[in-house]
Amino acid sequence: METRKKILIVDDEADIRDIVRMYLGEAGYDVIEASNGQEGILRAQNEHPDLIVLDIMMPGINGFEVAKHLKDDPNTAKIPILILSVLAQDSQYRHGILDYVSKPFKQEELVTKVKNFFDNLKDKTTRTVLVVDDDPDIVDVIALCLKDSRIGSEKAYNGPEALQKAGAQKIDLVLLDINMPGMNGFEVIKHLKADKKTCDIPVIVLTGTYLTETDKKHGITLGVSKYLTKPFSADELVKEITAAFHV
Repeated sequence: METRKKILIVDDEADIRDIVRMYLGEAGYDVIEASNGQEGILRAQNEHPDLIVLDIMMPGINGFEVAKHLKDDPNTAKIPILILSVLAQDSQYRHGILDYVSKPFKQEELVTKVKNFFDNLKDKTTRTVLVVDDDPDIVDVIALCLKDSRIGSEKAYNGPEALQKAGAQKIDLVLLDINMPGMNGFEVIKHLKADKKTCDIPVIVLTGTYLTETDKKHGITLGVSKYLTKPFSADELVKEITAAFHV
């Protein structure tokens, strides 16, 4: 079952937010709100929406300043922005802007633009895998395999670094070594599953040592999607990752 897309509406007019929430909610999207630019930036950073619908004329930080701030921040730079404003066609400000909808707007116009965006995105989205292993050579080899298959990667070399990156960025899957010094892979999984931001991220475990059936069952209980044993082929790795994306 496909996850519902989350859309952040940033507008200082409560009536506009209500209308957008109603229109997009009826179309099957989850809508969250922010009543000013600063709140919009914070909600984008904390909740990583799939799309931001952004007003321009707001007191304090206007929409163009919000867009620049979001695009300059690596954690929010990839979130697409749809401008909803009486200034919709101002061509001076196109930095990072997906499209424009002019106020006043019709329900069909807004919903169609949003739907078309997500439909087109299905063929263009690069999934991101967080590769976690204390051996830098293994991390680099895996990242190269993923790049060749047009899958994005982030790298972490220990448990705490993995948790930090998983919580701060949009990660679609974690590829995780078990035997690491300090915090091992099972401890990493416990932390991931205990955090509401990361609990739904699928985890594939990589291990170079024999795991007992008890260990494997323990991992499944924690939330492991699959086990892969080192050494592995690039084709096998990509096949398992792709399958996990569609679980």
